[in-house]
Amino acid sequence: MDYQAIPIEVAGLVARITLARPDDGNRISVRMLRELEDVCGALADNVEGNLTDKQIRYADTIRQAGTDLMTLINEILDLAKIESGTMAVEISQVRFGNLRDYVDQTFRQVAEEKGLQFSVELDEGLPGTVETDDMRLRQVLRNLLSNAIKFTERGRVKLRITRTSNDVIAFSVADTGIGIPQDKQRLIFEAFQQADGTTSREYGGTGLGLSISRELARLLGGEIRVASTPPRGRTFTLYL
Repeated sequence: MDYQAIPIEVAGLVARITLARPDDGNRISVRMLRELEDVCGALADNVEGNLTDKQIRYADTIRQAGTDLMTLINEILDLAKIESGTMAVEISQVRFGNLRDYVDQTFRQVAEEKGLQFSVELDEGLPGTVETDDMRLRQVLRNLLSNAIKFTERGRVKLRITRTSNDVIAFSVADTGIGIPQDKQRLIFEAFQQADGTTSREYGGTGLGLSISRELARLLGGEIRVASTPPRGRTFTLYL
């Protein structure tokens, strides 16, 4: 990076993050990353109109890198909490109608911007609520739906919520994306793993989302299963 080509505020923050020692702790790193994102966001918007195009591009690149790094740090911390048994679970009655509205508001625009059909279906046989941790349930669904949209270039992404014959609630996220080979369907749930190196290079990602989702499902007393036959998409189902 050419530090002379970017504003002094950004250069200073980049230097502080680069020189931070591991024993300074996660709080310092996260705080500095947030500060970097805020500064770069303001600079990239160029409200005062005093930056060159090159400086704006640098600021926007650093902001995106900071966002990606923040996501990675948060995912690693989540996984560490789960594995150490220190992640708290707050059980409440979660209304399916509220969950549907949240998913629709969060993902419909993202899907439609890619030209994908997006839908959320609630089975008529569902009760009004499910007893679980609302925040953790939303976290799992965010991971599954984000992956579905990311790996689908055309067609549709759908979340369907049903009740099985033994009164288990099933949250199924289906897409028409690239699919997952049978011999890779266990591997993708391992930390930092994706189906293959090509997938990582083309689509990006940390390879932690599914691993965290699997552990969160277990924490909530459920499980996640996957069904896929490439190239006809895949379906991830969370059972609670």
